Parts: sequence; structure tokens; C-alpha cells
Amino acid sequence: MTFVVIVSILLILIVLAQNPKGGGLASNFAGSNQIMGVRRTADFLEKATWTLAIALVVLSFLATITMPKPEVEQKSVIESKVKETQPSALPNFPMPTEQTDSVK
Repeated sequence: MTFVVIVSILLILIVLAQNPKGGGLASNFAGSNQIMGVRRTADFLEKATWTLAIALVVLSFLATITMPKPEVEQKSVIESKVKETQPSALPNFPMPTEQTDSVK
């Protein structure tokens, strides 16, 4: 779980470092004698994005597979109440009696 959070944060930072129009982090370096040129910086950011995205998917699948499963099957409260109720347990409503002519 911790690795998923770390990879997610790194992926967010790498994506935010990129410019949607292609400049991004490489546009900040205007000098011609850079250690990493503009194209190499864009390649690095693209490879890092793909690597972190694949790592995030793989770690998510591994986390899902290795998560402990609940031993007891969970049921809803309504389902358990319906199963507990006996069909003969009907409420006792007063039965209507014949009215006498005393009420006029």
C-alpha cells in the first residue's frame, strides 16, 4: 500500500513537470551545452511516466491479490432480519367484532 502511494505521488510530479505543448521541464534550459538536451529531457520524462504508470498498475494488482479476505461472509442487516423472522410470527391485530346496536 505504501509503494502505491509513493509511486502515485512520483507519477503526479512527473506529469506536472511536463508541458502539454511539449516544452515542460526541457523548456527551462535554454543553453546549448547542457548535459541533457531538450530532446533527452523529454524522452526521460516520457519514459519515467510510462514506467511509473506501469508500476502503479502492477502494484495495484498485487495489492488486490495479497489483501486478506474476510473469513466470515458479510450479509446485509435486512437479509439477516428476514432470515431470522419466522413466518408464523405475524402481529396480533385485534379481530373486528360485530357491533351491537348500542352505538347510535
